Amino acid sequence: MIECNALSILSSVRQAYRCLWHYRFQHILIALVAALPFCLAGAFGLLDPVFAVSPAMENVPDGFNLSFALLVLTTFVWAFPVIILWHRLYLLGPEHLIRRKVWPLITRSLKVISHSLIFFGMGLITAIAITAGILYLRFLVKSEAMAGTITEMGQMEYALYILGAVVLICFLVIVALRLSMAFSAQAIGKSLGFITSWRMTRRNTFRMLAAALIGGLPLLALDTALLWLAETLFRIDLLAGTAPEPYMIYLFVLLFAPVLALPLAMLCSLTASFYRHCGCAEFRESR
Repeated sequence: MIECNALSILSSVRQAYRCLWHYRFQHILIALVAALPFCLAGAFGLLDPVFAVSPAMENVPDGFNLSFALLVLTTFVWAFPVIILWHRLYLLGPEHLIRRKVWPLITRSLKVISHSLIFFGMGLITAIAITAGILYLRFLVKSEAMAGTITEMGQMEYALYILGAVVLICFLVIVALRLSMAFSAQAIGKSLGFITSWRMTRRNTFRMLAAALIGGLPLLALDTALLWLAETLFRIDLLAGTAPEPYMIYLFVLLFAPVLALPLAMLCSLTASFYRHCGCAEFRESR
């Protein structure tokens, strides 16, 4: 049976943070590359129709579909080549970060995106199952705390939705970590399948999840504090897409991209430490 030895939670977290700090200047460069397409599209007004939508509007603004497509391309889709760059940095070093040929980066990004569809499909199925369970309990339990209205949820109903969201997020994080060996290998041009990744990490599920929580939660708290300060001091609500002047959103994202990107970079650094711990660099799948 293919598997790796039990990993140390704190050692993995320390190694990930050391790697993140050691390559801090490269991280800043990658974070700026990650934010630049979104900021440029916003600065030229191409994202205005999306952020102009409000519940009070009866019709969507003109150009909304194109603007939404650009938003997805400059955030979700663009994240894949950026994640590959982080993995190359943490697994191969800065000398292999930038290559003269761009085509391998494009093909690997498309490969990772295609493989990610399986992961998102699993997440969608799980979300549907959890939602169905919550709705079943909602109609099964006869309680005033469960009796919500259109404008307000009951206390127990609200707790159920929170619980369902936590279960879904934990499930997706666990699956992502168990499959991370395959994604890390694809990012650096190696061949390692999902089944192999799942087998190699089968005894480290809790340890990987604990390491991700211990390493990632402080950085998520830092980003939350940064967003709160931006809204409190400058009235920039990044989640709602509102600001006194539209350009302030994109300027804020560009200036603080290295901080905002820390949780994602930390996750890449952590999965790189898992990859090294399991000896994936020397592993070769039999054909």
